[in-house]
Amino acid sequence: MSITSALSNANSGLSAASKRASVVSNNIANALTPGYARRELSVSENVTGGRGSGVGVDGISRAFNQALTNDRRVAESMMTRDQTIATTQAGFNSALGEPGDAFSLFNQYQQLETSLRSLAQTPESQPLQAQVLDAANALVSRFNQLSDQTQITRQNADAQIGQQVDFVNSTLKQIEKLNGEISSGKGGGRDVTALEDQRKTLIDQVSALVPVREVPRGNDRIDLITNEGVFLIAGKAREIQFTPANGVTPDMMLGGALSGLTVEGSDITPGGGGGFAIQQGGIAGLFEVRDQLAPAFQSQIDGLARDVIERFENIDPTLAPGAPGLFTDAGAALDPTNETGIAGRIALNADVDPNQGGAAWRLRDGLGAATEGPAGNASIIVTLLDALTNLKAPPASTGLNGQLSAAEAVANVTSSVGATRISAETRLASSSARTQALMDAETENMAVDTDAELQKLLQIEQAFAANARVIQTADDMIRRLLEI
Repeated sequence: MSITSALSNANSGLSAASKRASVVSNNIANALTPGYARRELSVSENVTGGRGSGVGVDGISRAFNQALTNDRRVAESMMTRDQTIATTQAGFNSALGEPGDAFSLFNQYQQLETSLRSLAQTPESQPLQAQVLDAANALVSRFNQLSDQTQITRQNADAQIGQQVDFVNSTLKQIEKLNGEISSGKGGGRDVTALEDQRKTLIDQVSALVPVREVPRGNDRIDLITNEGVFLIAGKAREIQFTPANGVTPDMMLGGALSGLTVEGSDITPGGGGGFAIQQGGIAGLFEVRDQLAPAFQSQIDGLARDVIERFENIDPTLAPGAPGLFTDAGAALDPTNETGIAGRIALNADVDPNQGGAAWRLRDGLGAATEGPAGNASIIVTLLDALTNLKAPPASTGLNGQLSAAEAVANVTSSVGATRISAETRLASSSARTQALMDAETENMAVDTDAELQKLLQIEQAFAANARVIQTADDMIRRLLEI
């Protein structure tokens, strides 16, 4: 080897050591930066004329494990969906309340039953008549509030779907732009690892809402495809179409007044039944809340409201057959074919409500009575009490079987909603644990180990010193030759 070759080799070694030191120091500086992947300098031997001529720097690469990242993204999308569902179920459970809660639906039933028992013993008591009316009004108000809250939940889910779709569409555009920057940067020999980190972070954000897989393309570009097979990026970003509703009512459903999701004509609506329907992710969770969980809860409380109205119909001898009883559907008798949303329409009969021009004594004498009857006659009050406590089959929409009293029906629905909440929280705990385990594994694979990086710095220092020693020796040899 000539002195010139030795100098060239040593200079290339110094250059590689310098770049490696820069990479290592950058790793240490970003050890705690979220989303940062450890960098490695790729080098290879330069060969000229079949002989080694130093070290060449091929580029800087990022530490990653695509299979592990894919598994973590799938787990995270499941966890995001489960979180949405568990939060919603907890809200429904809290709205119904536990049987011992003062403002629970079950407690409103108990208050009405207790007040009717007291009035049956002293039917002439105006304060006890007022207590029955207060309890009945409280029960009606609780039903109305539960129905309103359910529709607010659906409306909020619909609005959040719109917001998340807008976010996904915007993020897909950013990924498309990064694809171009990474491709041109790689072609120009620039370090694009920071752009690759940024692209990975954006894909993670999309995948949490709409699970996607990366499809490598030429020039370091990637396309994105849903797990069900619809491209969201195919060279260019494709827009997800969704139309938010201005308001949501109990009768509004997917396929009618409520919008689904489409991508260039492909229906990807969660729960829509199509072959491309997305199954996991935050948006799928919101669709499940809007189109399944909230309507199911509405159906249960509608069933309970119908049960209450039915129990007090056709039992008052002062009323004509088919006339509305103590509780009404917005002032009218129950229409069995129009149960949806009845919890929001249930009302106290105006004939007994002084606030609506009625009279409380009609609780004792009958809703159709024109004048007050004997003050001590409790027969109609006993009939009202029996209607509330008698065993009957609740409406099918409650999901209950058997013969139950009104209080037993609401207790069983409350128990069912509580069990559903526990099941959702258990599923969330499982998916959260799996996600955390995969996140830890991915972090371990791509994170910076500062101890290892410091050891690399020592090796770099030794390499630098060795190459510097070669240069110094070559310099001494040249000086010696010049002196001869």
